[in-house]
Amino acid sequence: MDEKNFRWIGKPMKTVEDYRFITGKGVYVDDLDFPGEVLHVAILRSPYAHARLLKVNVSNALKIPGVKAVVTGEDAVKYTTPIPAYAVAKFKPEEYVLAVNKVRYVGEPIAAVAAVDRATAEDAIEAIEVEYEPLKPVINPEDAMKPNAPLLYESYGTNVVAHYEARWGEVEKAFKEADLIIKEKLILQRYSSTPLEPVAVVVQYDKNNDKYTFWANVQMPGHAMMVLPQMLKVPTTQVRLIIPDIGGGFGIKTRPWRQLVISALLAKKLPGAYVKYIETRTEHMMAAGISAGLVAYVEVAVKKDGRILGFKLHDINDDGASIQYAGTYASMHATLINGCYDIRNIEWVSDTVLTNTCPSMPNRGVGKPGIVYIIERIIDIVARELGMDPAEIRFKNFIPKDKFPYVNPAGRVYDSGNYAETLRKALEIFEYQKWREYQKEMRSKGRYIGIGICSYIHGASATAREIEGVKVKMDPSGKVFVESGSPDMGTSHATSYTQILADFLGVNPSDVVMLHFDSERNPWTPYSGTHANKFSGPDIEVLVEAAKRLRERLIKLASAKLNVDSDLIELADGKAYHKYEPSKSVSIAELAKMAYQNPGLLPDIEAGLEVTVIGNTKKAMEAFVQNAQYEVGALHQLVTGHGSPTGYLTYPNSVHVAAIEVDADTGQINILKYVIVHDIGKMINPLVVEGQVHGGLFHGVGAALYEEFKYDENGQLLTTSYGDYGKPTAIEIPNVEISHTETPSPRSSLGIKGIGEGETFGPLCALPNAVEDALQPLGIRVRNLPMTREKIYNLIQEALSKAKFNK
Repeated sequence: MDEKNFRWIGKPMKTVEDYRFITGKGVYVDDLDFPGEVLHVAILRSPYAHARLLKVNVSNALKIPGVKAVVTGEDAVKYTTPIPAYAVAKFKPEEYVLAVNKVRYVGEPIAAVAAVDRATAEDAIEAIEVEYEPLKPVINPEDAMKPNAPLLYESYGTNVVAHYEARWGEVEKAFKEADLIIKEKLILQRYSSTPLEPVAVVVQYDKNNDKYTFWANVQMPGHAMMVLPQMLKVPTTQVRLIIPDIGGGFGIKTRPWRQLVISALLAKKLPGAYVKYIETRTEHMMAAGISAGLVAYVEVAVKKDGRILGFKLHDINDDGASIQYAGTYASMHATLINGCYDIRNIEWVSDTVLTNTCPSMPNRGVGKPGIVYIIERIIDIVARELGMDPAEIRFKNFIPKDKFPYVNPAGRVYDSGNYAETLRKALEIFEYQKWREYQKEMRSKGRYIGIGICSYIHGASATAREIEGVKVKMDPSGKVFVESGSPDMGTSHATSYTQILADFLGVNPSDVVMLHFDSERNPWTPYSGTHANKFSGPDIEVLVEAAKRLRERLIKLASAKLNVDSDLIELADGKAYHKYEPSKSVSIAELAKMAYQNPGLLPDIEAGLEVTVIGNTKKAMEAFVQNAQYEVGALHQLVTGHGSPTGYLTYPNSVHVAAIEVDADTGQINILKYVIVHDIGKMINPLVVEGQVHGGLFHGVGAALYEEFKYDENGQLLTTSYGDYGKPTAIEIPNVEISHTETPSPRSSLGIKGIGEGETFGPLCALPNAVEDALQPLGIRVRNLPMTREKIYNLIQEALSKAKFNK
């Protein structure tokens, strides 16, 4: 189908799912009604960051009226396997969903209770007697690497659970030829997207069939359908997963195995009952999983004219107390190792370290915000050292547009882009020169105005290894039903599907319905789910393929009905009609009726109108082969732990430009202007894209200025609520001007690239670059986030004190 005939794809159509949510008609796990007994779960969690478990006595809890069952680590060992590790192959997983012999972070589950109501369950966990032997915790990742550091897992013999090394190009030569070598230490804190709806699950166990049915807000149903049977020691056929509406995910809900399997352990003891666990906000903050922390040591070799010859990077990643996801954040650094710059000489050393803090879990971007933060902060630092404009140094080092497809030093193949054009357009919209003049004027009046830039790429969909499934069915009335392996979690899947199907099948958007995920109905694969910008890759590709096949069938039916050659049939407005004689037409509903009720009249056409597609497209497969072909030695095995490339299908790019003012008396940072220009290829719906941009900006500003999970020296979490944690509201988020450039991806049938994760990265760099620019007269350096008012105020006071002392 020629894109010039698209009536819906690319248009800012209002979302089809939002009316239901804004009128309070969304149905989440906690809203579900069940026909039988519903029991409520409470979890006893560790008050210590590091301790041996000497005794867990549940007898008093079982005596409380209304308590139906209690489970401990003994049950976990007896009925389940350890939690599988996603990336690290170096060590065998030892961690169960309930602590066994030892606790390793505050909030680790020790026991769980099912009772007639939540209050009774909470009373019961208080009645459980636990005897601890406190151990010394290790909180700082660099301390955890020391030879005498307390070990989280004694059998490992170390807290360093993943170590990667790679060298590309001629690094030593680059450093010998450099006019200047700059060394820096950068820190990115641990934060999270903290969705409004925490993890929620209901489980029913059917004893007669040894079968578990889960209702849960899981982002990755395909992964869940592989892991849950494995952990519960049953075949895949004995697990059913149903996913209602999801109140945000952002990665945190990709692997909630503890919550689901703990609930299943209780359900196994209570056959037929519906066992319900709704995570509290405090539980979510302390134990659901957060981003990995990052400490980066960087050395950069530069020429006086601003050309960057190469760099050396040693990144230390704090993955908390579990190897479940350990090493994955670090592995993503190789994917974007040189960002959007043509830097070929790189030395990379990476360590992933365990600490007695909340385990890491995926968080919007997974590792990519970290490498973008490192590169974009370094670009500005180099510019400042050389006395160059930060925009000029970017233009000087960008990958030229004629080098695409571009193979980065780690072998990842960037599909398309024009980074210089994206930056040029952003600076134009921002009125960059005017702001520089205004900055100079205000500086003479003692005001601290700063301008910050972040220009970066972000990957979307991990090539062809992430296949997806979709089923599209048109019923006899002409209504279209979509069943996908990727649940919608505020990402407007239903709208995008609707626009594509309306164009390809000629139906009205109101005739398209997206059904919730049910593993016994929806097609799925081990990769099914909403994560890593995957929706723009295999999810859309398989839908387009299904739509093409169904379109072909409809056109054949119309051709037979109208006695018109297939090449002359068009589908639109609920009709099939002759391209040049529109009065010759038949309704789509009538064709659908024919397909089901009179299939024998058309022996060459398959009966019914239902298509299932599982896989990815030829273009995605070619991208997969490209990435594999350019792998350097065995790097991909080192980096992923499972021997498959981590190169992405497409590589969108963005530019963020910010103007801020720092109040020297209070340390307050006020955002005066913010511009985002991005290239995500073709857009299915500009309104949806804009919503994703606003959401990404919200998360990025929060991480840059406010949010941090803070622990004291004993491993006690100090930020257990939104109030402590510093989650911003709409008041703190700036108005933003959004624009687009477009280099369609050759790897996508619609030319799209992906938007969901990328806009969270920009504020992490644009804002500290702007703050450092504003405070340049005071010689202040900002090297760690978040830039809280207190932190900036202290830096200003320290700088002013030094200035007075030097006088």
